[in-house]
Amino acid sequence: MAKLSYADAAKLVGGESPVLEALNKATGGLLLTATAGGSELAVSLFDAKGELARLSTDLVTGLADRLRGLRRYERTDRLAAAQRVLVLTAYFDAVRQTELPFDSAQLRLSRPVEMTVATGNAWKGGRLGTLAGILLDTDIPSHSPRDRQDTMARSLDLYYRSLGDDLIAYLAEQPMWAAAPEAARKRFAQVLREEVPHAALRRYNELFTRLATEFPEVAYWAARLDHEATRSEVRELGMGLADLGRMLEGIATGRAPDERRQALTRRYRRQLERPIVATGDVPEGLVIPSLEAGYVNPRYRVAPVIRADRLDEEPWWHDHEVRDDLQDYLIGHLTSLHAVEGPLIVLGQPGSGKSLLTKILSARLPATDFMAVRVVLREAPADTDLQSQIEHAIRDATGEQLSWPSLVRAAGDALPVIIFDGFDELLQATNIGQSDYLEQVVRFQEREADQGRPVAVIVTSRTAVADRARIPPGGAVAVRLEPFDEQQVSCWLEVWNAANAAFYDRRGLSPLPTAAVLRQPDLASQPLLLLMLALYDAGDDVLRMEGSELGSAELYERILVRFAEREIGKSAPGLRGDALRSAVEQELLRLSVAAFAMFNRGRQWATEEELSRDLTALLGIPPAAPATSFAVPSTQGQTVVGRFFFVHQAQAIRAGSTLTTSEFLHATFGEFLVARLIARELAALSAVNEVTAARGRASADDAFLRSLLSFAPLTSRGQVMDFLAALTHHDDGLRRLLLRFFTACLEPGREQASGGYEPAPLSGPARYAAYSANLLLLVTLATPSVTGGELFPAERHPVTAWRRCAMLWRSQFTGEQWRELVTRVRVERIWHEDDRDVVVGLGAWDPPALDIYWTHHMEPGHPARGWPGLRIMNTRDLRRESYFVCDSGQDVVWHAIEPFQTAPTTGESKVPPWEGVTQFGAVDGGHAMSPIHAMMRLWLVSGQAVTSEQLLEAYETCLFAINARRSGETDLLSEYLAAVLRQLAADRDRLPAVRRARLHDLISPELRSHPAVDHWTREAFGT
Repeated sequence: MAKLSYADAAKLVGGESPVLEALNKATGGLLLTATAGGSELAVSLFDAKGELARLSTDLVTGLADRLRGLRRYERTDRLAAAQRVLVLTAYFDAVRQTELPFDSAQLRLSRPVEMTVATGNAWKGGRLGTLAGILLDTDIPSHSPRDRQDTMARSLDLYYRSLGDDLIAYLAEQPMWAAAPEAARKRFAQVLREEVPHAALRRYNELFTRLATEFPEVAYWAARLDHEATRSEVRELGMGLADLGRMLEGIATGRAPDERRQALTRRYRRQLERPIVATGDVPEGLVIPSLEAGYVNPRYRVAPVIRADRLDEEPWWHDHEVRDDLQDYLIGHLTSLHAVEGPLIVLGQPGSGKSLLTKILSARLPATDFMAVRVVLREAPADTDLQSQIEHAIRDATGEQLSWPSLVRAAGDALPVIIFDGFDELLQATNIGQSDYLEQVVRFQEREADQGRPVAVIVTSRTAVADRARIPPGGAVAVRLEPFDEQQVSCWLEVWNAANAAFYDRRGLSPLPTAAVLRQPDLASQPLLLLMLALYDAGDDVLRMEGSELGSAELYERILVRFAEREIGKSAPGLRGDALRSAVEQELLRLSVAAFAMFNRGRQWATEEELSRDLTALLGIPPAAPATSFAVPSTQGQTVVGRFFFVHQAQAIRAGSTLTTSEFLHATFGEFLVARLIARELAALSAVNEVTAARGRASADDAFLRSLLSFAPLTSRGQVMDFLAALTHHDDGLRRLLLRFFTACLEPGREQASGGYEPAPLSGPARYAAYSANLLLLVTLATPSVTGGELFPAERHPVTAWRRCAMLWRSQFTGEQWRELVTRVRVERIWHEDDRDVVVGLGAWDPPALDIYWTHHMEPGHPARGWPGLRIMNTRDLRRESYFVCDSGQDVVWHAIEPFQTAPTTGESKVPPWEGVTQFGAVDGGHAMSPIHAMMRLWLVSGQAVTSEQLLEAYETCLFAINARRSGETDLLSEYLAAVLRQLAADRDRLPAVRRARLHDLISPELRSHPAVDHWTREAFGT
């Protein structure tokens, strides 16, 4: 935002006003001339009559007359300047009421000093710099519609305190300051730093309220609608951004638009009358509400953003409150200077209403003050610059070939507002680098401002791809549209039921109740999905009849079947019975392949070419669909997804060709279809296996299943597993079949995929990893658990085979895929016939405490259990292996215990004191524990407010662990013991003498007398 000093703002607001001349005189000529004297300004600041404050107030009074006839941007510019004048006016008023530590008349007698007034903040450091800075400082706090009122209050408090410091610094240079009593000087400084800021803030709020009452847009900058003038303009949750249009019409000052602006406005306002969504999936007689009637104002979050912010990640947004005043925010933004200095980024999920927001905003902006141009990026050339895209949109809306400069010059009073809708489509469909798109927007705005044509810009995008566009260096503001809450769902349904009252009456149906819809919160939370639910229900009250017992998987199945039946009915209306069911199944099979095209590529979308290629590879469907009498041949990808409105198609035009990608409006549609195809393939394999087994022939072939499941673990999209659990009907035969597939899947020479299906360029090991992990997941769905012995029947030691398999998954999966897998798959370590084994199942879990004996093959009854000084392996070897593999998890653990490895030795010992990280001894209960483990536990317990019994137990465990070590390691054990006794000396007062005596008896005489221990024995026990 352009920075203005008080002097700049006063000149901008005052114009030719005589008040400005009087202010210039009161400030010693600082406002209007190139030189200024210090004494005049100082006297004016402390004038008891408050002339400086009164004149500043008068400067803003009557502003309405001076703003009449100005362009939208010029009006905003003057109001922003007026707000800054009020910041200093409030301070002048508060300062004049302070009592100087000397007679104010002496200021007039001080030696006049002239100074040349510099620009910006160049006044810093001069003889009169601190005083002149009050009027020349450009860092005056200003309101931003992205901030809340308390943010401004904090900024003003800091600003007023800094002015007090500047003023004190100036007065301290005057000769009369040193002569004043010290107590008076201290009292004056205290008032100026503590009391004046509070008084100035109160006065500013009064002045700002007056300004906001006269100019309502100012109130929207500060989100302060608490005064009567604007409260009457604000209503409860609204529809169609109606209040935005009314409010902006009420403050419009521009002249009637010319024919070109009217042409754009006519085009956009007709959109309000059209259905909120254009779809052919509507039963006869059903009414889709218009955009004006059916658009529910969304909730949102807003945040200033910089390049490092992760706008695509849900946790990043949690620190920003959910707000429901989007109309107010947009009014504040579009009438502020911020709008012309950088883009407003609007983010949301597919189906959240981003495009609808741009349609309704372009229709609501009054043509007298704004010229909206909506650029639908899916329809504009992707390989041209911004100006060409804008001109393309103007031609599309009006039919005229107009250049941007000529149009904006003809706009006259209006502020151009360019709305780029669908940046994500530009990225997705073209798959070309657009990371600097927002920077291009800023450069475009800078150029237009330089040419006297300031322009506001809004850019919409899916949240998921927000990280693919660099935030400009100066930052930006992002708004994220939030899912519907219960109130918004209810509001939407009121409109829907009212529009379709006649339809319901003719069919004897009742209106769709909110409670029935809210049973499916995932679908009801997005506007377009909510419409889909309503369309699904419109046939025969199915949502209400099915009640709350209907599971998510069954609901998705019925929805998809219903829509597939409608689509098939358009092209083959005579199909009935088995023929219709078969056609529906084929339709959903192709949709499932589309879902796998996205899932196996690790994306929420796939290109038209990718869909067609996958359909050919998996189902043998030719890439091109046949031509009809009314259409040219299309790709199979287009045919599959083009007729379902719950599949969103992103488009962009490059080199004259239309590029298309597809994604499901809600990720769970794709996840359900992935699970559905797997469940049906498993059912088919199970049936084939039963038949072939009965005939004594080979087992069912898993080639198709292997093709589908060799590219991504199913746990990478958790809802897939939940749907599979609901859709899959397991029996012992299927369990045995899946175990057979798992056993064979890692055998040499196994074909990894069939028919040329290759959605991602993965290596052989990566495909083996994906398929084997997915088979394990399917096995665990078939049964509560499975053992390592069942998974690896040919292996002598199943745990070794399990570890090899787990390490394969870990090495080939991404970090996120690996974490998702180990979060969902539960592992229990057991003993089976004196050998180690694992039991694997599904479900949330936390690993229990480690059993070192299990880790190192020491089954119950093994003679090595209980050995003192059990050495597992050399610590340096273990550390070296860990460092070699570059594993982040192991690095974190090693980092935690690294001080034990690098701690200095003490005394004359040449043995590294903490070499025993990998050495263990048996303690109470037969558990193995290293001295390091026991000592870390001791230090943690000692640092907490525990009972003496708990503290004693920690010390006893430490001493047991040390005593269990080999007796020949006296030097090393003495180092451990010395560390324990040093801690005990610090805890002496926390343990009674009788308890310390028990600890004393646990230490062997040989160790107590060791040179490294003797001193600390006396300190700990007082012996």
